[in-house]
Amino acid sequence: MTGEAVYGHHAGLRMEVSNLLNMNVEQALALDADMEIAISDRRYNMIRSTATTYSPSNSDAKLMEQFVVTLGEEDQRRPRMDMGLGVWPDSSHRYYPLETLRSQGNYMVDTVDDRDLLVFLEPLTSTPTAIYWKSGKVELEGREFILSDGYRIQNGQLKTDLGEQVNIEQPQQIFTRWYGFALTFPETEVFQ
Repeated sequence: MTGEAVYGHHAGLRMEVSNLLNMNVEQALALDADMEIAISDRRYNMIRSTATTYSPSNSDAKLMEQFVVTLGEEDQRRPRMDMGLGVWPDSSHRYYPLETLRSQGNYMVDTVDDRDLLVFLEPLTSTPTAIYWKSGKVELEGREFILSDGYRIQNGQLKTDLGEQVNIEQPQQIFTRWYGFALTFPETEVFQ
């Protein structure tokens, strides 16, 4: 996920990476009206991973022992199967637990690498997202976040008070389980 080759004759080289964000079809088409979208006819809950035992509740998911032994020493600052948003801008690595984000009213403002970061739970997809944004005000109103100066986040897009779409600058980020992010970035700070 960092783009770095770890084995083979390209070991140590890094390819360019970009964010893979969670969004629904409506949000994807708002981002790019010409986007091609593939929709599977398979039911999501029928897909089972060989690494985890299936459970309808994320908190009940358990890694299978043959996978656990490959993980090395566990970082016990968070439960292994905890879900959250991991960000890795320039020199920082920070993890925002989903339960913390929910307890803060579905958004929080943080400073990472001397930049203001708005981390929020996207109302349409219920997934966390982070954008660089300096806002004196953040309010959740229905399915929109209202920001200062008339800006708002609507349907995953940053818009002006006139409804014009504004480009969003975002750090590298991934919605993931704690064990994966902590293994990739062992010096991760956990937002409390």
